[in-house]
Amino acid sequence: MMNRKDNLMAIYHHQSHDHIASFMDYGMVGGDAEEFENGPAGGAGGLDWFGMEWARTASGGGGGTPAPGKIVLPDITEWKKYVHFPDVSKYDWKGQADAQLATIDRNNQVVDYGCWNGPFLRLVDLMSMVEGLMALCEEPEACEELLTAITDYRIGTLEYIKKYFDPDVVTIYDDFAHEKGLFISPATYNELIAPQHKRWADAVRSYGMIPDMHVCGKPEAVVPGFIDEGFEAWQIVQPENDIVRLQQEVGDKIAFIGCFDLQAKWIQPGTTPTEEELRAKVREAVDKYGPGGNVGIMGMIMNPAVDMFSSMMIMNDELMKYGTGYYCH
Repeated sequence: MMNRKDNLMAIYHHQSHDHIASFMDYGMVGGDAEEFENGPAGGAGGLDWFGMEWARTASGGGGGTPAPGKIVLPDITEWKKYVHFPDVSKYDWKGQADAQLATIDRNNQVVDYGCWNGPFLRLVDLMSMVEGLMALCEEPEACEELLTAITDYRIGTLEYIKKYFDPDVVTIYDDFAHEKGLFISPATYNELIAPQHKRWADAVRSYGMIPDMHVCGKPEAVVPGFIDEGFEAWQIVQPENDIVRLQQEVGDKIAFIGCFDLQAKWIQPGTTPTEEELRAKVREAVDKYGPGGNVGIMGMIMNPAVDMFSSMMIMNDELMKYGTGYYCH
């Protein structure tokens, strides 16, 4: 049978493969460690290199969120006055690469470099969600200028990512959707955001790396467009979307990575799921989405009733047992 890396790479290329992909098949780098984007890594919050303040909160699962009331960009039409892009040449790329890659098995894991704060997120981060959404409606031309500048800046990081990390996959994180749909209309997405995503994906490909799109929530209205934008995969796919229908429509052209109820709404208040319940939910996801192919199940729960790390280990253990050789039967 295929080794885990070869299997996941086949999924990204939409080729025949043996296994359901697992979170353990990835070596994740970048992401929160990019202090120029997210502030001090692993700390209690702080300033990123845009001068934007991040807070680390329990409600956010310990991840960084824009500090309330701390606005960098008060007026989209004056973005050139307020937005100062980081000089990423000053980031310790080599030191970070040496540290982050030290525990990754390149022979058996796909190295995935995460670029948090895609063009949509960076715009609303700088302005606040409410003001950013209003700007997209009221000042589309100014927004397009800033979105283009953000994407240009982000593309400028790729030479460093390639040189020092040389990942197989580069994932842009741009959460423009929520649990019930998009934060913006499909028309606004297609007019203002999609062209930037395409420019980004094209640039990633030009460096010989695979572009992956991360968007949580329910973006299903625009998912088919990810293919035209040049993305080979979509993560983290959540069951708020009609995953089976999307697999039937475009599953041979884009991989579906996630396919698990991260919020675990099936957990009753005041209860903690048993190990067997966690394992059963993994098998249920495999049985539902595995037949569509090009799929990875990310066994992870972000619910206060469950310890994230221990539950992840249990669920990914079950996935390795139940999903290995799934397509060899």
